Amino acid sequence: MIAAPATPAVFDEWAPVYDDAHNPFCALEVRLLRQLLPSLREKTILDAGCGTGRHFPLLSKLQAKWIHAVDYSAQMLELAKQRLPENATIHQADCTAVPICAQSIDVVLCSLVLGYVSDLPAFCNEMRRLLRPGGQIILADIHPDTAQRRGWNRSFHQHGEEITIGWNRIGLEDLRAIFAAEGFHCVCDLEPGFSEAERGIFVQQDRASAFEELMEEPVMYLLQLAREDLKQELAISGARCALSAYDALPRTLTVERGRVRSILCSSPEPQPQISLDGYLLLPGLINAHDHLEFGLFPRLGDGTYADAQEWAATIQVRYAEAIALHRSVQREARIQWGALRNLLCGVTSVCHHNPITGAMREPEFPVSVVEEMRWVHSAAFDFAGLQEEASIGSGEILIVHAAEGVSERAKQEIEILRALDLLQPSTILVHALAVTPQMITSLIEAGVGLIFCPSSNEFLFGTVPAAALIEDFENAALGSDSPLTACGDLLDEAAFVMARYDLPAARLYSLLMENPATMLRLTDGQGKIQIDGRADLIAVPDRGLSPAETLRHLTWQDVHFVMRNGVVQLVAEELVHILQPSELSAFTGIQVDGRRRWIRADLRPAFEAAAKLQQDGVLRLGERTVALA
Repeated sequence: MIAAPATPAVFDEWAPVYDDAHNPFCALEVRLLRQLLPSLREKTILDAGCGTGRHFPLLSKLQAKWIHAVDYSAQMLELAKQRLPENATIHQADCTAVPICAQSIDVVLCSLVLGYVSDLPAFCNEMRRLLRPGGQIILADIHPDTAQRRGWNRSFHQHGEEITIGWNRIGLEDLRAIFAAEGFHCVCDLEPGFSEAERGIFVQQDRASAFEELMEEPVMYLLQLAREDLKQELAISGARCALSAYDALPRTLTVERGRVRSILCSSPEPQPQISLDGYLLLPGLINAHDHLEFGLFPRLGDGTYADAQEWAATIQVRYAEAIALHRSVQREARIQWGALRNLLCGVTSVCHHNPITGAMREPEFPVSVVEEMRWVHSAAFDFAGLQEEASIGSGEILIVHAAEGVSERAKQEIEILRALDLLQPSTILVHALAVTPQMITSLIEAGVGLIFCPSSNEFLFGTVPAAALIEDFENAALGSDSPLTACGDLLDEAAFVMARYDLPAARLYSLLMENPATMLRLTDGQGKIQIDGRADLIAVPDRGLSPAETLRHLTWQDVHFVMRNGVVQLVAEELVHILQPSELSAFTGIQVDGRRRWIRADLRPAFEAAAKLQQDGVLRLGERTVALA
């Protein structure tokens, strides 16, 4: 073993093999950074100690306006240049003296670097110089206490020799104090351990026993610091907070003006405060496809159709009376019922595949409705609309039903879109049931997104999308579709998918959280719990499982609390005590299959409008009975 100081020369030696090692620390850190890093749209970021540029793809995906990458190792930077995005500049320099103008950076990322910095006050002072007012710095490194206790070294192997690099093990309290002296306030402090996501790395390295030993220990720290005072209107305490599909830690969240302002072990106790002891706090779900005005409709059809055209033509005749009765309910009332169907299962954002109404834009509307998009029903029902979209050339996303069925004409819709040059990264196809293996390859190459509603497909056509699409297609999300064809709400759809496909729980989590947020270009932190992200949150009983495993087993009955944009929208009877008497007057109590929920809205007009749809004195929302409490 050769001991060496942390100099540019030793990192030059490390560079050729740096990316070869399957490092569980890097895997853990990247997974959490995907959740914690905000959208970088219109922001300039400094990757301080960028090394070989391993974070460049993530920073590009987050749409950084410009990336400054700095490292003092020439050989590391040579490798980084191979990954360098067009909107990036590389600087060979020490992180305590970066050749960039003052107040030119919005976010600093310093990943697995701080342990090598010999003069931490100088580093901190330099970051303060570079950051604009309101800027943030994210620090990630190996946990000093666990490293000290277990005698960890930082090393690499080259030419049969192990080279260990000297590093500081400064304690977290001392580290915070150094940054506090320069005016930085900690807004997020995480001390995560390894999870099932890293098990495979340890097994591959014949170190499975080491993984088991470390399961309960913090192995890294991630600190997010801001150059502004912490503001808060509300604290949510007592719950474990979901940080990713795999990770959840007990944390107190503070909320101000609809945004998450801190995620900390503890915080000053503002008034009011919401205590959620015994709960797991998850991001609000994102329903990538619904038709809100059909929320009260029953399922219509018998599962024998070749495509959507045949189904639509048939039900207009066979179920004409039922359709007319439901359409006689005022559309705004039907839309409110569609929103309630989503809210009850923890959905906070919905992509509505129909015209947006004024009510959907109101702050009081129960869910957020995606607006920054264009849509056409399908080639079958609105070919002229597709032709018009093909001539627009807009960069906004375009959502269209496609290949909804098993017929040849359903398959042909993919070719129609190709001929119109609409198979592009800005296009999202809904259903894609009739695609062939060859089409899958072309869709991947085109970069399109896919939204699946498998229970609707099975009900109408007796089959579901190919496993290769649900299990492996990267740009994919789930939608509930409408009660006209679907098995229930978005959580029912998730359960349907898990029963028919061999999906890891983490894949389901991505289909309902990060993927739809990315595909629908939601830039306010939807699908995550992150600093300055929207406070769209749901609370469910904590069973001690990972967030992904919790979601796998979740039903609407488990959703006891929903907050959208910092405002509580739903509480179960179990949590009604968190509402002040003055607040409770803004809520309506309802019974859903005998379980009481309190909803922030006056629902009496909606019930009155839907009274004509009662059967035997009972109103149904999907398969569930609903009544005023």
